[in-house]
Amino acid sequence: MLVRKIMTKKPITINKEATVLEAEKVLSLNKIGRLIVEEDGKVIGVLTDGDLMVEKDVNSPIEKFMSKNNIISIKETATVQEAAKVLSEHQIGGLPVYSDKGVLTGIVTAEDIVYGYLKDEEEEIAMEKKTITPESSAIYLAMTRSREYETYWLRKIEGYGYKGAITQTGASAEKLPIKLRESTTVAAIARGVISENSREKMAISNAVKDAYSQLALINPGLGGGFKIAVVRGEDHISAAIFGRFGHALVDGPEQLTVGTSVI
Repeated sequence: MLVRKIMTKKPITINKEATVLEAEKVLSLNKIGRLIVEEDGKVIGVLTDGDLMVEKDVNSPIEKFMSKNNIISIKETATVQEAAKVLSEHQIGGLPVYSDKGVLTGIVTAEDIVYGYLKDEEEEIAMEKKTITPESSAIYLAMTRSREYETYWLRKIEGYGYKGAITQTGASAEKLPIKLRESTTVAAIARGVISENSREKMAISNAVKDAYSQLALINPGLGGGFKIAVVRGEDHISAAIFGRFGHALVDGPEQLTVGTSVI
């Protein structure tokens, strides 16, 4: 899927000499969170509602607060995955979009990407009756690198009739096994993946233990920081652990393991 399919076309722009008050009105009336700043038809900056929160003088020009150095943009022929990677790497919420001829044609935000994925997946499922397993769901969820993608995969998982949860933890080698089980169990209860009975708690614990035992075989004696996803299917639970083993001096490579348990 290409950026031009999900971007907002004809983005709203503003002149650099506009005041904070004028910019706030434009943002509010159009129910958006960012504006592209232009001068003589050229993009010179990006202004977000967060930029304006620090300024008390509503008559100040927005040029003082906009982001104007190394403006990050993307082409409309780029893929949605490429756009998502740029947003994640630079920790920004939106990108100006240009045609191959260098003409500003739109803006794409993290929200556009999430809903674009949802729409695209819904179309694929409707046409081809695609489905994914709880194990695959847990892997995708554990490997997400942004809050937007966590939300996307949690919604997707629910669409397949599964229940999912995600959490993060880190600890030394001695404490890591129990920390993984504790944090995953708490997250699973909080999101309704399991109830607070001992049988279902044990199922979560066994799935995480299964996945952790694989990590321990690969890198025994090392701690680390991990994302743990758990997905409940019809009759079993799958847990995926994704992260980087390490010690006080060096981080090891990223590892991914999956464990399952009957429930």
